[in-house]
Amino acid sequence: MNTDTLLTVEDAAAHLKISKHTLNRWRVTGEGPPFIKYGPRLVRYLVSALDAWALDRLYANTSQYGR
Repeated sequence: MNTDTLLTVEDAAAHLKISKHTLNRWRVTGEGPPFIKYGPRLVRYLVSALDAWALDRLYANTSQYGR
């Protein structure tokens, strides 16, 4: 792993400008960004992974969504 910054769930949600609840739900359902899991409870997100995940969802119009 490089020197990329690790964020807590709270910080990752703030970075994406969504609620912590939404990020947690997306993690459970597999809809959210990739994460790192340390033990049974500790979850962290790489800033670069959050940014890449968000850019992957960039659309020019609504007809592109779902392709």
